[in-house]
Amino acid sequence: MLVHRPGTEIARITPDNKDALLFDDLLWLERAQEEHDAFVGMMEERGVEVLYFETLLAEVLADDVVRAECIARVFSPAQCGPRVSEQLGAALGEVPVADVVEVLVGGLLERELERFGVDPLFADLQADRFHYVLRPLPNLLFMRDNAAWINDGLSINVLATPARARESLYMETIYRHHDAFASAGFPIWFGAGEGDAYPASIEGGDALVLDERTLMVGLGERTAPSAVEILARRLFAVGSVDRVIVVHLRHARSQMHLDTVLTMVDRACFNVFPGFLDDVDVHVITPAGDGGLAVRPSPGLEAAIADALGRDGIHFVPTGGDAIGRLREQWDDGNNTLALEPGVVVAYERNQETNRRLRRAGIEVLELDASELCRGRGGSRCMTQPLVRDPVE
Repeated sequence: MLVHRPGTEIARITPDNKDALLFDDLLWLERAQEEHDAFVGMMEERGVEVLYFETLLAEVLADDVVRAECIARVFSPAQCGPRVSEQLGAALGEVPVADVVEVLVGGLLERELERFGVDPLFADLQADRFHYVLRPLPNLLFMRDNAAWINDGLSINVLATPARARESLYMETIYRHHDAFASAGFPIWFGAGEGDAYPASIEGGDALVLDERTLMVGLGERTAPSAVEILARRLFAVGSVDRVIVVHLRHARSQMHLDTVLTMVDRACFNVFPGFLDDVDVHVITPAGDGGLAVRPSPGLEAAIADALGRDGIHFVPTGGDAIGRLREQWDDGNNTLALEPGVVVAYERNQETNRRLRRAGIEVLELDASELCRGRGGSRCMTQPLVRDPVE
């Protein structure tokens, strides 16, 4: 499981820049780190191998050629002007790798440019209204979105907002150059083609692998129809899957991704926001005989899932509470559960009624006290990127 431990980038969220950085609130960094450490410990106790994004990035940037290429793509003339680009490129090539990772993730303030020999006048010229030459990446905490493994291949996702765009660049650098992945010879389903660019965005929170033959994708404010079509064509072309279920989400903060309203907790059991099953349009995409796509509407999400899994008795566990309580628990990521194995999930402790309902359905719930992490608007599933996965994850 790949995760990112929150760092300096979280401490650089302010009341003025939080909206631009896609956060609703300010997190207490030290407490968030404690909660994240507890989360990792919980996974490791259940036999999950956990890798850290920041460690993998540092290991690939130890190669001078890879470091120079990554720095050049981040601090391009278009990003910070030719002079600052040139000076930063040279300076970051000489400092310790840990310092480079800190800059790439934590961002770079104009006052910090003097450390790298940049003329203060150019620093003033290139900084944005928040005094950043390079903005921090606090959303790296949510590793689910920037890349996704679909069966034996990888989607290097195109993220929908400028605040997160660099995440994909870093993930591409890791997956292309790190020893753990570079020689594996896996296909890249998305993110490497000429047309794989914004506005054809797709984020991992909208991707749910139901089984080895079926991918479910949420279509909303973060994932575009064009990206889904491109991805489906490539998966079908090599027979990796034989159907893609497309779920149309409302364009709303509370339904940012599919996994904010629906997650898989066992092979035939789902955690779902009440009413979602009955109030959503669903289409099923399958291969056409001529190499194209066939699209048909489904009578509903429950029917589409049951047909795809080929079984009756699909169980849906609703978010708990009354009309107010279930809204609160959904907002606090009551539906965003991480399955460590079929029937065993990690969920936020604060969503007590939802957790009780999951247990009554036979699901083992490991509760995480995450009052600070919760402020980031992402749950246990959001914070993880499975590398070797069972479809229920």
